[in-house]
Amino acid sequence: MALYTQEQIDKANQTNLEEFLQQKGERLKKTGSESVLIYKDSTGEHDSISVRRNHWYDHKNMRGGYPLKFMQEFYGMNFRTAMKELLHGEEPELGRKKNAEQEKPNVSEKTEVNGNTAKCEDGTKKSEFKLPEKDSNMKRLFAYLLQTRFLSKDVVKSFVAQKTLYQEKEHGNIVFVGTDKEGVPKSACKKSTAEQAKGFRMTVAGSDCRYGFCWRGESSKLYVFEAAIDLMSFITLRNDKWKADSFLALNGLSPKPLLQFLEEQKNIHEIFLCLDYDAAGIEACDKLKDILIEKGYEAEKIKREYPLYKDWNEQLKAEHGDVPILPQSHPKKAAYHVAVRKLGIMNANTESPYMKWRKQEYEKSGIHFYLEQIKRDFKQAEKLVKKRETDTKPLLASILRMADLSICLMCEVKGKDSLPELTMYQTTIQEFEKAYKPYLDKARMERRIQEMKEEMEHLKTLAVQDQPSLFVWAKNMADMAMRAIIYVETEYLQELERKNSYVEQKTKEQKTEPDTTEQMELEMGG
Repeated sequence: MALYTQEQIDKANQTNLEEFLQQKGERLKKTGSESVLIYKDSTGEHDSISVRRNHWYDHKNMRGGYPLKFMQEFYGMNFRTAMKELLHGEEPELGRKKNAEQEKPNVSEKTEVNGNTAKCEDGTKKSEFKLPEKDSNMKRLFAYLLQTRFLSKDVVKSFVAQKTLYQEKEHGNIVFVGTDKEGVPKSACKKSTAEQAKGFRMTVAGSDCRYGFCWRGESSKLYVFEAAIDLMSFITLRNDKWKADSFLALNGLSPKPLLQFLEEQKNIHEIFLCLDYDAAGIEACDKLKDILIEKGYEAEKIKREYPLYKDWNEQLKAEHGDVPILPQSHPKKAAYHVAVRKLGIMNANTESPYMKWRKQEYEKSGIHFYLEQIKRDFKQAEKLVKKRETDTKPLLASILRMADLSICLMCEVKGKDSLPELTMYQTTIQEFEKAYKPYLDKARMERRIQEMKEEMEHLKTLAVQDQPSLFVWAKNMADMAMRAIIYVETEYLQELERKNSYVEQKTKEQKTEPDTTEQMELEMGG
């Protein structure tokens, strides 16, 4: 296979991303020297990605890079397709001999970029960290934080006295400083107080992203937030003697500041995750908890604190009579709950045609009926996905039956014990719902079908008498089917729309080229 040269990779990464996205019809909003990408996904509309020439940075998830990485992460393209897009169809120049160096990630792709520069993964800094010059007064800071954000004056003064909060001289921005355990500044984030620059925030060049805005207490409790203002809002709402506890703002959703803080503060044994009540915050809490458990922290000592509204400052605003932004459930978790209820109701209605048919067939063939029907439904689902049918009802019906029959098989193999049949079924699907974590569920539909296909092949090696292995197989199938249902309900149509749009666009652009639709689909990587 021909490979792209390093020169071609560098050329792709020099693409003006702002101009490129505008040409693709994406929505960009100019804010000073950079642009903000306004985009939608299954969780709603977002404005967390800033773009500046050939750099981009996702403030919410604290990751960024150059155009090649953007194409792969935002559009889900594989390397070759992303290169072809950025180079306007230019073909690879290297011969068929595999170059080991080509397999290594481009050094530029390993740099997190935010406006100017940031910190590389290999530890080298692209620029020296220097705090913005401090203003002689803090009138704008206090006016904004007290009158607009409703923070307690005593809380704000405490952080000012700690020298982690001040007003910038040049533009009057608020500066939130992240320090190490010795109090040495390691990072800083600027936020505007001007109404016309609402939402403006920028990480100071050279900041070490492992250090966040914080308060270090002597107790064993740590409260973790996305942003500094949320942190101070929470303390304001507590209205108690808070200084004995520790508080940390991640400046996004990266686990790095939390892990660094815990490395330095060995007194922490109880962690409260106080992230936003929205899809991103819900996912991040699941992820952070899993990371902490892997690090040896006890699961019962990692707790979730939910604000009444979208975040803690929205809750504070509500208490002062402002209209707050409401909490936002995770669409995938909401869809999972609906699917669980649907299965529960379906099984409770023993007089429905489906339930009568299922019971009749099971009485004839036993668990062999479950196995054969799961195979048939999978084949039907596989066929519908290949056809890219936008009417998802037949696909959902097939996958729903796969989930139902797999759960029935689990219950049958496990044995009813002392539980009634319906109770065991309900308990099983509720356990699936409780264990579901959207951050681990990111595959596209073709990949999901491929995983099911592999599981179907594995079934051929199992004996029906091998009940422990059969139970694991049924559990895997039920889990995959449930996750596929959620994906169809929330993101599948968007995937089809993007994929079909891409194929149509390439067909128009390359009418004279020999690429077939099938080849294009392969380039998209499923």
